[in-house]
Amino acid sequence: MKRKVLYFMPDNPMSGKAGNTTRLNYMLSYFNESRELDVTFVSLRDWGMWKKEEEALFHEKFPNIHLRLLNKKYKKSFFKYLFLYKIPYLFKRNSIDTTSYILRKEFSDIVKESFFDIVLISYATWGRLGSKVPSESYKIIDTHDFITAQSRHKSTIGKLFQDEISILKQYDNIWTYSVEEEYIFDQFTNKEVTLMPVSFPDNFNNKAPEYKYDIVYVASDNPHNIKGIQWFLKEVLPLLKNVKIHIVGKIGKAIAEDYPNVIKYGMVDDLQEFYNHAKVAICPMLSGTGVKIKVLEALSYGLPIVTSRRGVDGLVNKKNNGCLVSQDPVEFSEAILKLMSDDVFYEKVKQQGICYFKENHNSEIEKEILDSIFYKTYEEKNLS
Repeated sequence: MKRKVLYFMPDNPMSGKAGNTTRLNYMLSYFNESRELDVTFVSLRDWGMWKKEEEALFHEKFPNIHLRLLNKKYKKSFFKYLFLYKIPYLFKRNSIDTTSYILRKEFSDIVKESFFDIVLISYATWGRLGSKVPSESYKIIDTHDFITAQSRHKSTIGKLFQDEISILKQYDNIWTYSVEEEYIFDQFTNKEVTLMPVSFPDNFNNKAPEYKYDIVYVASDNPHNIKGIQWFLKEVLPLLKNVKIHIVGKIGKAIAEDYPNVIKYGMVDDLQEFYNHAKVAICPMLSGTGVKIKVLEALSYGLPIVTSRRGVDGLVNKKNNGCLVSQDPVEFSEAILKLMSDDVFYEKVKQQGICYFKENHNSEIEKEILDSIFYKTYEEKNLS
């Protein structure tokens, strides 16, 4: 008999190529390929802005996964929206909780329909959904990020931290992608904490590359990326002469001004084209938390990366990992120029990145961890 899994993630895997959707697609592919797991994927229709054609696309891409779409809000009835969503939200007790009465009710109905052996919830902000799951189920929270750290400038930091930890404590297993967050969660929850490696396929190309793109930057338009690219354009770009910057993704919309050596592409169908033919990747990050998916994605192609300190957050190794790190605009630009002009130095940094990636982020390592959780760990809980 197949083991039943309920997987909640509010985002739409058919929409965009941001780090969260990249990760979501990886997990769905893992579940879709399993012959021993019966998986139901729950997403939010209003949050993920699902379209009918995207639902059809989902079933085509993941034919072995059941899809359920719920709503966080209820706008068909003004009074239900007001009394079941808006007013309760204003008086919520947990400061990081983003669930609603409507969503918790709909989620509870799914849980009551059938017993799920394992329930996987994404983000601590949606973690209250776990309270609707029977204690017999093995509950996992995939944190993705440390929510408190995103609001570290607020005066309510103590309340935020307490609320986040109180949600995490409700779960049997806490997933994190960052070594820093692994330490914090382990110290304060007294629960099992799993450091997930965030893997990508090995995309290294042994052939001599044809460089079409000097520098590539791939990013969504979240506030941290916008802040980072604005710093780069103002402080670093003037120091780079005769070098073209190729910017891919929604981040391009946040760049109002045109620059002669900056080319914006917006969303593209084939990121491989850029990664395979770029010489250097950049990730200017002045804020933000957790591991940066785009850093790991670039490393999977053997691309040296120039980044700031926040760009290597979460990585097991902070040095000799294929990333050159600096917060200083002059040093940042010099690192790029040295990679562009010094072939020996370039090859050294490239090989360090390949070595780091193979040891810490290859697909086999993550598959072994996932298999141990969805098969062995659950069985051990039932036997105890």
